[in-house]
Amino acid sequence: MLNKKYPDFSVLMSVYKKDNPIYLDKALNSVESQTIIPTEIILVEDGPISDELQKIINKHKLNFINNFKVIKSIQNQGLGASLQLGTKFVSTNWIARMDSDDISVHDRFEHQLKKIIMNPEVAVVGGQITEFSKKPSNIIGYRKVPTSEQEIRDFTKWRCPFNHPTVIINKKVLQKVGGYISYGNLEDYYLWSRIISKKYSVCNLNKTLVYMRADEGMYNRRGKISNICFFYKLRKYLWRKQMVSFQEFLIGNLLVTLNIILPNKLRKVIYQKYLHKDN
Repeated sequence: MLNKKYPDFSVLMSVYKKDNPIYLDKALNSVESQTIIPTEIILVEDGPISDELQKIINKHKLNFINNFKVIKSIQNQGLGASLQLGTKFVSTNWIARMDSDDISVHDRFEHQLKKIIMNPEVAVVGGQITEFSKKPSNIIGYRKVPTSEQEIRDFTKWRCPFNHPTVIINKKVLQKVGGYISYGNLEDYYLWSRIISKKYSVCNLNKTLVYMRADEGMYNRRGKISNICFFYKLRKYLWRKQMVSFQEFLIGNLLVTLNIILPNKLRKVIYQKYLHKDN
């Protein structure tokens, strides 16, 4: 439904050739069946995609009641570059992120927009994630993030303080801090660090906003050796901006190194049993 008492907002997504067409279809359905419908959907094709994915996109372009913009990138550049490109085509002041294989709860945007109305100065509103395997009823974990501003600042010292696919971001703030920047698999963590270092108001809702598909690849990606230089650069940024002490900087570097060198099976156990459990 449409309700003009809420701010206009856009949904920003990226899709690439290895994405599952069925998952993309369900992700877009979850956006289009919200209690508050976005003003527009901005979908970036990150390089050439399959015919099956193209059919799903064409279907939703026809069915979506508002504007559905498809931005085509000539070659695959990664998520950070895709979101940077897509941001240029956003016409509203609020950007809701959504991944191509996740499912938003039906009233996700309504909850977030109510928070924005209550606190117009807020720059980022995120929320909690429930992880599932194969179908949403098969819950295997939770990605809990802190809700208050001070808790978020403290959490940032050690881990990413927002669940990226759940956030709504103020576009003006996003642009002021430099927007999305390619940064390994850490483009979101780096973005939140820049926003938080500038003292913008941020928060997370204590509600599950997105159901996320969890697979073996998710845990493997967290241990990619190619990410380690970006982790170290990010840790150095936090220290330079006085967001961590020198002792915290060193401890964080050690923890990052241990996470990278852990066997994938052990990393999966740690995330499921300790980091992504329901508290």
